[in-house]
Amino acid sequence: MCRPAVVMAYRGVPRRLLPAIACLAALLGSPASAAAYDHQVSLDVSAGWGWAPALDAAPNNGPMAGLATTVGIDDAWAIGFNLGWAVHPPFTDATDPVFHVGIVGVEGLYYIDILEIVPFFGLGIDLLPTVNGSTWGLDFAAHARVSLDYLVSREVTIGIDVRPYILLTALSLDPVYITFQARVSFLFDY
Repeated sequence: MCRPAVVMAYRGVPRRLLPAIACLAALLGSPASAAAYDHQVSLDVSAGWGWAPALDAAPNNGPMAGLATTVGIDDAWAIGFNLGWAVHPPFTDATDPVFHVGIVGVEGLYYIDILEIVPFFGLGIDLLPTVNGSTWGLDFAAHARVSLDYLVSREVTIGIDVRPYILLTALSLDPVYITFQARVSFLFDY
């Protein structure tokens, strides 16, 4: 019963072309795979805040800035490299030294591409050099990353990043350091 209606809808089209037209319509009508960062390299500039919640005394928080790059491996995975520096000024006692925290890390990222909004997650390892007055230190850390990007265009994104760091070499003193950052990324195809 349906066959006459289908044939009537395509009247004037040779029957041998109908399978090709149906195949073309199916291909054009099916959703394409998401590929927000597939085969792209990003240059990221960020600014935000660093916080050591386990430290009761100041300076346990302060502004930070960072540079990063990511290399998109395929439509869902990327490798990221980041550098950051936070300055924790003594907000209450001006005689306390300024505390500095550096971050050098590498991370694996998994993207969930939803058109213009792209949430993604990652895990990484880091070195955190610290300076407290004239005292230097270096901690080894592991971190998780939770981020959300808005694709302004194929070349520019803006986003927010949250990274909690577990300081594996300072678990008894200050086990967690958290960064909150706003970011702009410039993307280049490779």
